[in-house]
Amino acid sequence: MIRKALVLLPPGTERSDDAVSPLARLGGLSLIQRILYGLQWAGIEKGVVLSRGEWPGLAHHLRQDPRLEAFSLLSTRATREFFAEGKGGFSAREDCIVLFPFWLVDRKILKDLCGQAGPLNEIVLFEPPPSSPPAEGGTPPLALVPAGFSSVLIQAWEEGKILDDEIPPLEKDVVVRREQLSEGSLVRVETEPDLSAAERELFQRLIKPTESFLSRKFERKVSLAITRCLLHTRVTPNQISIASILLGVFSATLFLGKSRILHVAGGLLLLFSSIVDGVDGELARLRFQESRLGSWLDFLGDNVVHVFVFLCIGFGLYRRGEGGVYALLGALAAAASLGAASAVFLRVFLKNADGVITFATPVRVEEMQHATGRLKRRIEFIDKLSNRDFFYLILVCAAIGQLWIFLWVASFGSLFYFFNLVYLYYRMRATR
Repeated sequence: MIRKALVLLPPGTERSDDAVSPLARLGGLSLIQRILYGLQWAGIEKGVVLSRGEWPGLAHHLRQDPRLEAFSLLSTRATREFFAEGKGGFSAREDCIVLFPFWLVDRKILKDLCGQAGPLNEIVLFEPPPSSPPAEGGTPPLALVPAGFSSVLIQAWEEGKILDDEIPPLEKDVVVRREQLSEGSLVRVETEPDLSAAERELFQRLIKPTESFLSRKFERKVSLAITRCLLHTRVTPNQISIASILLGVFSATLFLGKSRILHVAGGLLLLFSSIVDGVDGELARLRFQESRLGSWLDFLGDNVVHVFVFLCIGFGLYRRGEGGVYALLGALAAAASLGAASAVFLRVFLKNADGVITFATPVRVEEMQHATGRLKRRIEFIDKLSNRDFFYLILVCAAIGQLWIFLWVASFGSLFYFFNLVYLYYRMRATR
């Protein structure tokens, strides 16, 4: 496993073009923070940031961030002495991952590469996909370098040489292999105009691939706009989660009233709480603030709101003289929702290694990625059933004064989801 990283920066103030500064803001963080946080998220424990020129304010910026204590900023002229002495637990005798300038690599790709077992016995240069034009000098986005060969790359970088010219001599001592990264794994940030496109790409990646049409076309557009406004504030993802839960529970109590206006207001607030609930995850992923507590709070809070909504709608109909069957239906929907939530929590959250769930799904992410055939289709079906488009049905039924329709749909729909989830888990026990 790779636990060390070298981050190469573009030349500093001597450049005359519009090269992006490491201090440029991108998605609420500086570019250098986004790169280094991504490496830490991928499992890197120590790193060195190498600069061939001066970037005013960069050293102070890194020192002010306590999360980046594991990274040292050096000029390339100082690296040989640094590695020779093995300062900071980092030496040339260790395998490392090298990030070249002008590229932002998807953190999941970094995590997969750093998690490879065994020492490296070859240099692996990763090239951009065909849709991405090469960067200045043809530098690759990243490379995996076995112990003892990082100094060659550093020297080539220090002297401003083209990397391709340095590869043939290396091949006498070590195998050099090239691989092409997949589409969507890179964001190019070479010049100032690239920043706006890079930020759009970062926000686009916050949208879950399996989200419903209504969620993608309406809810996400609003939640991403709110996230943009909150990026540069001190509001935390967990604070957003708590606000969403309180708003959802309050909206549920409005269904206890007898006025249709209260019911419509409850439906609107419930939909808004769903939108706000998307903001916490967006902020956490953009700022690298995901946490075990945050993922648990987000998932459990969602289901607390669902249970309150079902109970309040059912008891509200009972209070208005619609019959005791609706109180029973509300309790049935709440119980099925609670049962499904408990099953997902036990299987996905408690069995997850680090407890941090980026996207809550009926199965663990690795299980979803490796499923094939009927099992994969069933997982995707269950995942689609778990969306919250029923909030729109609540709003429509409240507007026409027919909440009883929703309750019948919700009670049988919740049971249908619960039993399908149990059957899915049964099937997965028999599948390796």
